[in-house]
Amino acid sequence: MKEIRHYIKRLSDFPRSLVHLETLNPEALWNDALIYQTKNIRIHKEFSEIPWTKIKSDPDLLGLHSVLCYFFHEPSWHGVPFQVKDLIHFLTDRLPKLSESVKPYTEWTSDGERAEELVRILMFYLKLTPEGETEKYFNDRLKSIDTLERIQILEESKKSQERAQEILRKIRQAEEEEAASKYNRE
Repeated sequence: MKEIRHYIKRLSDFPRSLVHLETLNPEALWNDALIYQTKNIRIHKEFSEIPWTKIKSDPDLLGLHSVLCYFFHEPSWHGVPFQVKDLIHFLTDRLPKLSESVKPYTEWTSDGERAEELVRILMFYLKLTPEGETEKYFNDRLKSIDTLERIQILEESKKSQERAQEILRKIRQAEEEEAASKYNRE
């Protein structure tokens, strides 16, 4: 396992101009990537829970799959131990959400922080820590750049502001009613 910056560079080197999404078969890409990675040719059964049709119909999700397959062909990644079930969990649970949150998919390769986020989230799901980082630092850094975490914090902040504005509106309304009541009594 190398330092995180090595893997971020791998994503930034993704050959976007050579990718033609309409011709990609994500199942074949993953099969090839995992055969290369694990030397196990019987992985296809574990792929049955992945919604391939949905992936093929969403260009950004399909593009992210191609980016990750490219990533898995990184020579220094070869032989890194991980559970295929953890990868499948990432592909079915988190990757679609990431695809929805950042469009187009090429942002994940052209923006350094997004590339770092994708690598860190993948490593988190695979239970890996890059060289030179403690688990605590790794998790803190991931939390600080996680797009979905930011979105959740912004939504909670917005709801909190709306509640505060509603309370202020009710206070003002009560003050106005009180003032009107006093005026009528005088």
